[in-house]
Amino acid sequence: MLWRHLCVARARLASGLVVGLMLIGGSFAAAQTKDKSVSASEPSAPPVEVTTATVDILEAGRAGDLNVVAKGQGQDRVHLTLHNRSTRRLNVVVPPGLVAASAVGQGAAGGGGRGGGFQSMGLGSVANREGAFGEFHGTGAPAPGLQSIAATDETLSRHVTVPVGETIELSIPAVCLNYGVTSPTPRDTFKLMDVADFSSNPRVRKALRSLATFGTSQGVAQAVMWHVCNDLSFEEMALQAGKVMNPQQVALAARFVAELDASASGELVDPAAVTRDRIFVQVLGEGPLGADARRLSRQLDGMRLLGMPIRLVESDQLPASGAPALYLRIILSDSKTGETSGRIMASSCTEPNSWLPLGKAAFRDTSSLSVLDGAGLAKAIDRAVAAAFVTVKPARRSVGSTTLRVENRLPFTVTGLTVKAGTSSGSPAVPFQGVGVGPNRWVLLPIQAATASLVERVEANGL
Repeated sequence: MLWRHLCVARARLASGLVVGLMLIGGSFAAAQTKDKSVSASEPSAPPVEVTTATVDILEAGRAGDLNVVAKGQGQDRVHLTLHNRSTRRLNVVVPPGLVAASAVGQGAAGGGGRGGGFQSMGLGSVANREGAFGEFHGTGAPAPGLQSIAATDETLSRHVTVPVGETIELSIPAVCLNYGVTSPTPRDTFKLMDVADFSSNPRVRKALRSLATFGTSQGVAQAVMWHVCNDLSFEEMALQAGKVMNPQQVALAARFVAELDASASGELVDPAAVTRDRIFVQVLGEGPLGADARRLSRQLDGMRLLGMPIRLVESDQLPASGAPALYLRIILSDSKTGETSGRIMASSCTEPNSWLPLGKAAFRDTSSLSVLDGAGLAKAIDRAVAAAFVTVKPARRSVGSTTLRVENRLPFTVTGLTVKAGTSSGSPAVPFQGVGVGPNRWVLLPIQAATASLVERVEANGL
């Protein structure tokens, strides 16, 4: 009996617990449903809008929106730390013509001294690749034969974005403005300023602004600034040529300084003066092809090769030129029906009127000689010269990408180039801007392809 009563009691107790749990669960579910309905009816807070402003690095620093710290990083770079103190996302522009000035005062008024302390530095662009200097403004030269289309003003990115409250660190290529003075180290702090506040010498100001705007190789920029800031002769630089610069870059610097001293008033050297008399072309034809050669030669007048204007040569004498320059002797030859072929004899000079053989190249066009015009010939020559004297080969490979070694044998700095991504005729062309590889120098460029077969086109700006 006792056992039976215990069983009944236990059953009633279990039943009560189940009912209680059901009631509690129902109340909890109802409360959850109520909370959901309430929260669903309440509007959610909109995301906080963050405005973006494009600001000059110096102006933003003076306004207190940006904290800028510039420190040394050897003889060819400056390290910048940018902290955004504003309530806006800042696109910080580093304009051409900035100087990281030594706190010890290396001639902020005069533009260069040999005293104590450490070197002041002229800054390049935030977008520069290794070995390049400046913005390469307007390097998108018109394609050969399309002289009616102006060069584009599209440049590589001039700014760096700094989010609200965050800090960005940059390493910017730079050139020394005080030859013979100790190179800055990370312990050395600069004062960032415009070149107009650094130097009262208009020659110094125009040189740095022009180089940083047009773009060149770092060796050319360094040679120019040592000459205009410190009166270091180009002959002395050529004797000391090595890692910093080579004789070809010194020659380019000397030519630029000649145009700098001959230029009229203004903040920049005339870019047309820098590219003038750099490309000399003579067109000849074998046997009966002489008439077509003369026709095509006349049509080439005013067109461009390698991004620079052609100067025609009509006599058999080598052209008179201030260095550096390129002379292309084009010889049309017999070819198959429906095509035009020929060969190119290239010479270059790095000293005035001192021409030396550079090499040979062959060209072919799919138009017959009778219908080929100057634009077509210019395009064929441009492609042949680019492939012969600016070469690419894989340096490293990884999954889906390749690092190319680009070597420049031309007497000018290569500002832009287009490579063929692959080995087939239908492989896509990949352009690179702001390359800045000097004569007899090389640079590494990444490409999203398994390989690259050749350089299709080269651009130069005479620097």
